[in-house]
Amino acid sequence: TALDPRREPSREDSGNRTRMALNYSKWDNIVCSSDDDEDCHPNIDKKLWRRLMKEKRERKAYEEEQRKQLLEKENAADEKAIAELESKLKNGADKKETEGKIAGLKGKMKKRNRELLAIFRRKKYTPEEMCHVTDERTIVNSEKAIPKDVKNMEYEEYSEKFEKKLETYSKLRTESLSQGFLIKNPELLHEHCAGFLLLKCLDAEMKGNTATMKEIVRQYLIVRYILDLTKSMAKKDPRDVLLPFFKKLEDKEKMAGIADEVESFSKKIQERAKVKLEEARKEREEKGVKTFVGEDGKTYEYVELSKEERIGPGGLDPIEVLQSLPQSMQDAFQSKDIEALQTAIKKLPLEEAKYHMDRCTKSGLWNPAPDSEEVKEKAPALD
Repeated sequence: TALDPRREPSREDSGNRTRMALNYSKWDNIVCSSDDDEDCHPNIDKKLWRRLMKEKRERKAYEEEQRKQLLEKENAADEKAIAELESKLKNGADKKETEGKIAGLKGKMKKRNRELLAIFRRKKYTPEEMCHVTDERTIVNSEKAIPKDVKNMEYEEYSEKFEKKLETYSKLRTESLSQGFLIKNPELLHEHCAGFLLLKCLDAEMKGNTATMKEIVRQYLIVRYILDLTKSMAKKDPRDVLLPFFKKLEDKEKMAGIADEVESFSKKIQERAKVKLEEARKEREEKGVKTFVGEDGKTYEYVELSKEERIGPGGLDPIEVLQSLPQSMQDAFQSKDIEALQTAIKKLPLEEAKYHMDRCTKSGLWNPAPDSEEVKEKAPALD
């Protein structure tokens, strides 16, 4: 019946409004962390307050769960006892005494059931507890399937064809970028990709770039885990486990596990790099290759250049020029001692000194660097 605003409200109208009111009580047992803010004092940090309230709820839920298990255990024991008493009753046991015991046990069970019902009604549910994943899958579009020729490629052909993509992937530093790149380039979910990254790790460590090596190790492990999961789960396409794998990485414990694996695997790479460097050193010694340690601490090989390659900016051979210099100037150049070179030049006649320094400049032995004030101060005095 429609309500007429011109007449007095009746009892029937009041009942209609009551029935129309929305009942919010069914949401009373849903816990939302933002609701805790209402009871939070302004001087207390909200995040701290939420954490305290969460711990309090979890502790209370644990205690009630323990109580629930105890009551259910006692009920199960009483049910077993009742079944035994009923069996005895059928076999001629004292009826009055047996029925009294059964009634007593049922009374206790009834009391426990009331407590169990109260526990059930008091239980608070978080959003995580109210829902769960029933099925998880990745649908792969058949039009974007990995070509068969890629799967059957030899390593050399694969690494040459996808070199730019492999290099780009090895430089990615976040999970989201790695996930997006692998989704767009599924051909990288390949054993040859793992092999390429492994060699790149070793090469970086042998060159002394440990930080870069660890970053590449991380990218290698991502591909390795996806390929291993594909095999263990009997999947045909690695993309079937790609999204679930990165979803698991959102868990802090999983990320910590990856970090530990990176450190552990990096140590193996470092040990292997030491072995390879030692093998290379012995090979150079056997071939008679001379080496020297640079200012950066790295080992370099002496490479013999042809005369054409040695020619300086003025068309002179630096070796021939060096051998034509006075012994004092030769010693100064070989020891890279500018003060000794200045002293040697001062002892020569002016014309002879200019002649030798001009030849040194044309051969590339001496770079006057006229724009550098520092070099001007250290340059040999010819006056």
